[in-house]
Amino acid sequence: MIYRPRMTATLSVPLLGTRAQRLSQEKNSEVITLRLRPKRIRLEKNDHNHADSISLSCDWYECGVDPRLLDDGVLTVYIGNADDDGVWNPGPKDVRFIGLVRDVDANRDSDAPAAVTIECVDYTSLFLDANRFGSAGIPTYSQNLEEAWRTIVSQTPGAEVLADNLVFIGVQGVPKLGDAVSERFRALSSVPTKPDTDAWAVWQQCVGMCGLISHIDGDRVIVTTATNYYTEADPPSLVWGKNVLKWRESRNTGVVKKGVGLTSYDPISGTTIEAVFPPVGDERVRRKRVKAKKVQSAATVRSNEQREWFVYPGVTQVEQLERIAERVWEEMSRQELEGHITTAEMWTNTLGGVQFDLLRLGAGVSVHIGVDGNDRQLLSSMPSDSARREFLMQRGYTPDAANLIVSNVKGLSGLESKFFVKTVCITLEVDESGGQFTIDVDYINRIQIDGSATGT
Repeated sequence: MIYRPRMTATLSVPLLGTRAQRLSQEKNSEVITLRLRPKRIRLEKNDHNHADSISLSCDWYECGVDPRLLDDGVLTVYIGNADDDGVWNPGPKDVRFIGLVRDVDANRDSDAPAAVTIECVDYTSLFLDANRFGSAGIPTYSQNLEEAWRTIVSQTPGAEVLADNLVFIGVQGVPKLGDAVSERFRALSSVPTKPDTDAWAVWQQCVGMCGLISHIDGDRVIVTTATNYYTEADPPSLVWGKNVLKWRESRNTGVVKKGVGLTSYDPISGTTIEAVFPPVGDERVRRKRVKAKKVQSAATVRSNEQREWFVYPGVTQVEQLERIAERVWEEMSRQELEGHITTAEMWTNTLGGVQFDLLRLGAGVSVHIGVDGNDRQLLSSMPSDSARREFLMQRGYTPDAANLIVSNVKGLSGLESKFFVKTVCITLEVDESGGQFTIDVDYINRIQIDGSATGT
């Protein structure tokens, strides 16, 4: 497929620069929108605990005014593909980033063309910057998530634009914070937080108590289940030998065969509850495999298990804490296998044959990554192991690596190849030679202790 990538952007800035300047002079909220033609864009999409960021460069005459006048600006970036005639009319589906100006660098070097570089971060940054969050912004157990969100927004400078932008995906109804705690505790206390916490941590504490995950997509605040965040029924497929330029993988052995344990203290009853996942006795968290000669007690079984223990305050219902423990384990266990791929494709097909826009890839989306099936079939059809080793070494593998692959050739077809996106970096540059376009994807996955990779 021939791609004709295009990009454009708008930068909306208030009159007289910053919001503080405008309010101090009692001006209205009118904004001026600058239409930019970027020379280069680098967009980084991160997980739900971090802000997305973008670096955009353009000619100085498009926004090369005093950088102070661009403070408090909102940048909207569009990226898409032109048709065969080179025509591209960007619309809402082409919006790839909405965020706030963090830094402006006007370069007027005499040895290079004058340019302006604008660094922006998405709206998550407003909440991360609101650290040492005031008590007035802490939600109470009597509130549901919508009310909790508005309470947090009311104490987060600049976040008022998101007050009504909460979107629930895969969630039935609007969860109540009090559903996670005992009835006596609901009416008496606010959600527990650390003294130096930020607004985003407070919000994640609220959604986490309900067994959910939240992230910001453009100017929408998404609340969804861990299952919906981390899985997709028909993932896009990227295949080495077809649409992958670079591919590397490594194994993070630090989280292999570890379970999760959570404890929470109820100050009203004076008791501590705990929850673990996987359950006690599960093969996935045993320290070592031994032949049992007699029935072991629960305490003995538990002592032979590896678990990471965390304090998770504010939950006083065991069932709710168990759901949270499973979510925490799902997040932690997916860090075991780490990989990185680079592609120059803007579109690919899903496993089901549906066209997928790769510019929509983001953290938490599932993706299928594998080797060209023709190569696998060719390897399997060869008459001997020596022929397979010779074939692999001709393709650049070392003798040791070739031996490893040949020894496992029968099991290769059974390995799961569904992974989970951790970060995405989109780079688009326009120059005299035509420019370049790449998408870099960092992904993670879990490997079962029997040696099989799985994404479920």
